[in-house]
Amino acid sequence: MRLAHTSDWHAGRILKRVDRLPELAAVLEHMGDDLEREKVDVLLMSGDVFDSGAPVAEAERVVFSFFKRLGRARIETVVIAGNHDSPARMQAWSGLAELVGVHAVAKPAPHDKGGLVTIRTRAGETAQVAAVPFASPIHFFSALELADGETRPHQRYADGLKQIVANVTSVFRPDAVRVLMLHTHVEGAAFSGSERRVHMGEEWAALPQAIPPDAHYVALGHIHKPQRLETAGSPAHYAGSPLQMDFGEVGEDKGFVLIDARPGQPARTERIPYRGGRALQRVRATLADLERDAALYNRSDSLLSVRVPMQAPDPDLNARVRKLLPNALRVEAELPERSLLDAPTAASHSRSIAPAELYAAFVRKARGEGALDADLLKEFASLYEQECAHD
Repeated sequence: MRLAHTSDWHAGRILKRVDRLPELAAVLEHMGDDLEREKVDVLLMSGDVFDSGAPVAEAERVVFSFFKRLGRARIETVVIAGNHDSPARMQAWSGLAELVGVHAVAKPAPHDKGGLVTIRTRAGETAQVAAVPFASPIHFFSALELADGETRPHQRYADGLKQIVANVTSVFRPDAVRVLMLHTHVEGAAFSGSERRVHMGEEWAALPQAIPPDAHYVALGHIHKPQRLETAGSPAHYAGSPLQMDFGEVGEDKGFVLIDARPGQPARTERIPYRGGRALQRVRATLADLERDAALYNRSDSLLSVRVPMQAPDPDLNARVRKLLPNALRVEAELPERSLLDAPTAASHSRSIAPAELYAAFVRKARGEGALDADLLKEFASLYEQECAHD
């Protein structure tokens, strides 16, 4: 049996007022070609189909057109809800989607109430897909328990997820291809930095021990960085997002996972690169260098974050850079550290100064401290990136 694993499409995503939906549509079109060429039987989509619980109509059109195409190709799809998806909305369209072979699981459920999807392929093979959509901590505990700040709710969350997984995988059969799907953070996975942090952090993580040892494959969603989870008892992969969602993902190579599996044998996996998305790129260059290399940057299909070393603030910097590079989504000035807060005109031009530099300078001036911890500044920059991505 041949399966494929994709995740975290975030259809409808806007980055700095740039609509990423045309890129996603191109990615899905190419992936559809790949799935048909590779004769895939089942597509596993492990959550965050949409970027919002109330997606725009065009995002729904792109997604549902892709599902319809797979149905025509007789490729079955199993999809679970992520933390960005609306479970109620997914339940509403799931009945109609079954007509094109899409099995949608919107909420965690026992194996006998929809938590286990059994698929019979064209060749007569059987796949059992134990599906665990995103389980919000608020559904496990009262607001009072969450506000208490003790570690007990966090452990109970991990224990609760383990019980859910144990239930949906308890009826795995030795003569079937056995798959577990989870949309969650499993402890030990590496972040990209673009994930919604309110649902991230080791304290709200599932433990690798929750993953059973008898699954052919574990399809993970929620973290955008493609990776294999080495601590799991079965082959477990985060497929990652098909696009570089923001500048925290610069340099990540995106791809879906192709899986060959049969009962009684270990599964074989390989990653197939996505095609159609625009790369995000960080550029650090003087204005003179940007003027010299503008043609080169404009020939690229990349979206740019530009940092310009300068001796003094320039209120026209944004306009000058964007005139040279229309694909620049962010423009920041890199000023000498001493001028960040002490120069009389610095405050009026703070929009041209890197936010992390402003923060570091403020702390130094307010507290009289020296250099800030690099990890602290990195976390500040990551949070800033996340907030800007949702502007």
